[in-house]
Amino acid sequence: MDGGSQPVNGSLRRRLWRWIAGVTLASGLAAGLCSYLISFREAQELQDDQLRQMALLMERHPETADGWMSPLGSVDGNDRDARTVVCPLGVAPKNPKLPLLPGTLPEGFQTRVHHGTAWRLYVFTLPSGVRLATGQMTAVRNEIARDSALLTLIPILLLVPALSLLAAWIIGRALAPVTHLSHQLDTRDDTNLTPLSAHGVPSEIRPFVAAINGLMQRLSTALEQQRRFIADAAHELRSPLTALMVQTDNLEQSISSPEGKQRVMQLKAGLERAGKLLEQLLSLARRQAGAAPATDVPFDRLVQQVIEDYVPFAATKGIDFGCERFEEVTLTAPAEDLLVLARNAVDNALRYTPPGGRVDVNLYRDGGEVVFQVEDTGPGVPAGEEERLFEPFYRVVGNDETGSGLGLAIIRSIADRLGGTVSLNNRKGTKGALFRYRQPLTQHNR
Repeated sequence: MDGGSQPVNGSLRRRLWRWIAGVTLASGLAAGLCSYLISFREAQELQDDQLRQMALLMERHPETADGWMSPLGSVDGNDRDARTVVCPLGVAPKNPKLPLLPGTLPEGFQTRVHHGTAWRLYVFTLPSGVRLATGQMTAVRNEIARDSALLTLIPILLLVPALSLLAAWIIGRALAPVTHLSHQLDTRDDTNLTPLSAHGVPSEIRPFVAAINGLMQRLSTALEQQRRFIADAAHELRSPLTALMVQTDNLEQSISSPEGKQRVMQLKAGLERAGKLLEQLLSLARRQAGAAPATDVPFDRLVQQVIEDYVPFAATKGIDFGCERFEEVTLTAPAEDLLVLARNAVDNALRYTPPGGRVDVNLYRDGGEVVFQVEDTGPGVPAGEEERLFEPFYRVVGNDETGSGLGLAIIRSIADRLGGTVSLNNRKGTKGALFRYRQPLTQHNR
């Protein structure tokens, strides 16, 4: 099952995050705009209150008015942003830069423009009857108000990305059970059809998990029926084939003509191929039905035994058969599975190597893995058919070598169950095929 986790990680999670991030951003922009406008307005009102407070102070203490109406007309001559002027109405101000205010101005707040400069004024009357105005340049007031309003945006600007990251974290936590289920399915091999656990799964996802479990149960039942049929059919055909072999041997003894013996030999060869096919069908059914308990197996001794068994066959074909690199290796696996894997790999190489060719077996450690490989000088692997060769009953078109097409399929089934990887490719720079099986070493076997 390839890519089980991709739909969750690449679609649903990103879609939820984009929606939440978009809503958060839009809400943040709207909140920021409202905060800016409200703060700007409040800063303007605060400055108006300052002008009014100055007027009230001078109404209560008229003697201070003359001191404030200095040539600069400023409460604080050192800070231009804090400059507040006091001007008499109907009288030319001491500072020519200050506006000339007519005596008819109504009391209260108003805005006047003098030589292109806008002023915010508060007009009032002293107890003595003198009319004055406290004022500020509108540009200065707006700058102060903008600076104050912008400061209120800082928390919102920091909150929007923080909320987006928090949303991503919350979505990840919420979808963690789904991602875990996806990972479980993605890492399973094709023989593991046990039900998925619904523990910790949200109630909205449980019907989906139940549907997957139901599908796997139906698939498991169908595969079990198929395996039983293959095993039963192969078992039932074994007895008739054995009887035919016996009858063929008897027939061979009773025929004296060379032509008759030749035909009997062809009949025996056909029966032997059929018998081997039945054995491989039974082996495939047993491998798919489940493996025996794993034990510590000296894989080097097992491979050595296979090599010794096939030496006579290699000798009859004139094949240079032996080892190049051979190390002591112990694997934790069912011994029968490792034996079948090694035997089928060696048998496949010897059968497809022409007389006078060469087959080399290598067994060694590579980091935390064990590597078992078989090289031959046969016709090699047709381009584009490297994976199809591991399919049951698939055989290369145009090859005259007899075979059932099950050997590599059995190897792939064993490799998947043992957590190993298997490949069959052409040798680089020369003719022939290279079979390689890799299996991780357990901690106590390293």
